[in-house]
Parts: sequence; structure tokens; C-alpha cells
Amino acid sequence: MEISFENKTINIYREVHHQTKRIQESAESVVPDTDDDIGKLASVHTTVMLKSKDVTSRGVTVSGEATASLLYITEDQSKVSFVRLSKGFSLDYEIADIEADTVAQVDLSIVNCEARVVNPRKVSVTFELAGELSCYRQESLVTDTCLPQDSGEGLHARYESCELMLANAACEKTLSINEQFSFPSGKPCPSRLVAQDVDFIVADRQLIGTKLIVKGSAVISLCYLSDDVNYPVRTEFSTPFSQIIDIGEEGMDNCSINIALTSAYFEIINTISNDKALDCEIHAVIQLVTRRRRSISYVADVYSNRMPVSCSKQSCQFNMVSGVQKLKLSCDERINVSEDCSDVLSAFVKVGGYSLEQGKLRAEADIDIVYRDANSLLSSVHRSLTMEGDGGRENMKICSVRLTDVYLRPDGQFIDGHISAEFECMVNDVVEFKKLSSVELDEEAAFDTDKYPTVTLVRVENESLWELAKTYHSSVEDIKAMNELDEDISGKLLLIPKAL
Repeated sequence: MEISFENKTINIYREVHHQTKRIQESAESVVPDTDDDIGKLASVHTTVMLKSKDVTSRGVTVSGEATASLLYITEDQSKVSFVRLSKGFSLDYEIADIEADTVAQVDLSIVNCEARVVNPRKVSVTFELAGELSCYRQESLVTDTCLPQDSGEGLHARYESCELMLANAACEKTLSINEQFSFPSGKPCPSRLVAQDVDFIVADRQLIGTKLIVKGSAVISLCYLSDDVNYPVRTEFSTPFSQIIDIGEEGMDNCSINIALTSAYFEIINTISNDKALDCEIHAVIQLVTRRRRSISYVADVYSNRMPVSCSKQSCQFNMVSGVQKLKLSCDERINVSEDCSDVLSAFVKVGGYSLEQGKLRAEADIDIVYRDANSLLSSVHRSLTMEGDGGRENMKICSVRLTDVYLRPDGQFIDGHISAEFECMVNDVVEFKKLSSVELDEEAAFDTDKYPTVTLVRVENESLWELAKTYHSSVEDIKAMNELDEDISGKLLLIPKAL
């Protein structure tokens, strides 16, 4: 006779596939006829945009576009100019048996960009691109399992429970920003845009009913050239954004958000007052996963004092994701330069490769410095600085990184540098447990219960009360009722009563 469980279920989103794929793409370009020859590369600025995600019967295809702006010092070392290159790419993730309603989320990044001067009028770049794909599928999860009340006398079940942080929503929404920014009056007047980078910073996540309110800011880092000076100029603009997303759920304990840039348009314009302003149009997609803490109760073991029982067990595995934790790293270093540095003109810093292993956080900061030497000529230097520090708990995953402080001071043949960065991390633990999926009683091989002693005297070694009850045809409740027990029963003599 098969025993059917009584179950309560909820709908969750399970991460069914996770994969990071890397590819290389190359592009070439020539210097426009109106620009001077290349003397020395000074800095490389990169941007990656997500163009599409397609779930097919064979997997997921992601397409995007990588852009590199190569800032260079001219041959006569008198000024700077730039060359821009773009390359479309696609990432194909082969996934067997993928469902059409699978929610695919991807985080694209340019891991490395190698730039090379082919000749004074031609450059080439090689992009190393990475796409971290996570696929979620909605399914029903049993949260509370118990034996039915009419399952028969003599049948005993051991119940266990665990706390899980389960994804209850996985969705996305497009974000658009249209804004004009006035250039600061204290900076040189812009003439040409070299490169721009958009960083989305989420400051607040609040759930009201089923509506998730996401608030933050888009920080635009700009590099441009000016007719007033002969060096690149950096400036930043920031604009707030707020989005309401219906996730269809009323509970949330944490929320992870990835905002991917999909397209961007920037132009220097003249205002009515003949001042310079930046006109920008930004499009992005907000990819989010919300999670809620749930208590799972299940049947871990069953036995009968009247007949043999055969059980089938099922292994369950879930990812436990914590809220966002912030870690900070910094480094100080004296950077050697080939010529005496009289003035630091521009600095471009980005965090390249990073790792979090065995509780240690390590990151490489790539820094490009454009400076004026003692002869008032332009020069540049590139360095990779190492930052190391405590990475906190095990199983931490780095979600994002942001530079918080960059300080550079010229000192003859050296430039004293200080760099700080903030890392947002999440703890990702795996919880595994085994529960019974089926129970079957063998009624034709019923035990001869008259042969069981009414009471058995047993000295406990390493057994639990459950194991004693199962072995001697008793129950945990009856053993507790007949003996005065405390927490430690090892080595004690216990009376085990027969319980039918």
C-alpha cells in the first residue's frame, strides 16, 4: 500500500542554468584625414552594450556591441586626439531541454582590451568579452509535507525543517533617461567627445504590495577634448532615476539588480545663452531577482511497527543568497615615469581583473596618466596597481565594483598615487537536504507483534531516540514518557516500551 503525502506548495523561480562564456573579437580603424599621426597611445576607454537576448530550443543567444576609444598623443607631443572603434558580437549558450518561458539574465563585461598601433595612421584592438548568464524557470515547490491522518496506526514519521532564501520573482524592465547637462564653468570648453561611461548606482529598493520601487542614479563619466587646452579633460554628471516594477509578489527579503546599457547617444550642443551643454539619451534594461525567506518542512524518515516499509529519498539542493555586503580596498604606490613630471593633466582609472578566493579579495587597478614633462611636452604612463584585503565570508560573489577615490601628486620622476574601490558582494551558499518522495507499506509481510517484548532495557551508545524507537518497535513519545530524560542520553539505561 502506497502512502500519499499531504503537501502545501508555493511558486518559486529556480536557477536552472549558470554559465560564464568568454570570446575574443578584433577590430581595426584608421586615423581620420583631419587628425594628426599617432605618436603614443595614452589611454583606452571601453564600453559594452547589450543588444538582445533570445531563448531558442537550443539555448540562449546574446548579442551586443563593444566600443573602444583610443586616446593618443600626437607625434610632436603637442596635443592629443583619438580614434573610435566598434565591434558587434554574439555569445551562444547551448542549453539542452530549455523551456520557452525561461527567464534569461546576462551580465556583459569587457575583461581586457589590447590596443596596438599598426602604423601612425592605423590601430587595432582585441576585445576579450565575458557574458555571465543565469537562467530561471518558474516551478512549484513543496513547502510543507506530512502524513495523512488516516495513514494507519503504528506508522511514525520524523519531520525536519530548514530555512531557505528562495527566488520568488525574476523579471526585467527597460529604463530610459533623457537629460541635458551644463558643463562646469571652471572647466575648459568642450569641442569633441572622446568617450563616455555610464554607471548605474542603485540606492534603494522598496516593495509596496507587488510594486517594487527602484531608486538610484546614473553617473556619466566623460572624457572630451577642448580647443582651449592641449590635454584630455574629465568631468562627471549625475542624474537620478526611479522605476516602478510589478513583480507579482508581495514579499521580499532581498533583491539583486543588474542594469545593462543597451544604447546611448551623446552630443555637445549650444544652449540659448551660447554655453556648452551635453545632450544625452540613455537606454538600459533593469534585470532583477527578488528573494524571500521560507521555512521548508518535510518528512525525513518513516517506519512502521506493524509491517515493513520501503522509502524512496529525493535529494534537494538550493542556493542561499544573502543581501548585499560592501567591501573596500585601497592601495598607495609611487609610479615611476620616464621624464620628470611637472603636472598631472588627466588620469583614467578602472578596475580590471579581480578575484575572491579563500577569504582574500584581490583586484588589479589599471591607471593611465597623461602628464606634462619638464620640457612642457605631453607624455603618458600606464601602470597596473594591485589591491588586496580581507574578503569576509567564504562563498562571496562580487556583483559590482566602483572607484571611490583617486589621488595623484607629481614628484619629479615619480607620481604618488592613492586609489580606493568599493566592491558589492553577495554570499552564495548551497543548502542540500534529503526528503522522502514516496512511502510504501508491505501489508502482506506484517510483523508478528506478539513476539515483541513489552519493555526492552537498552544501554544507549550513539543512537538517537528516533533510531531506538525504530529498532525496538516503539515511538519517541513513549520512550520519553517512560524515562526521565535530559539532552544527553549517551551511556544511559533506557526502558523502551512496545508501541503499536
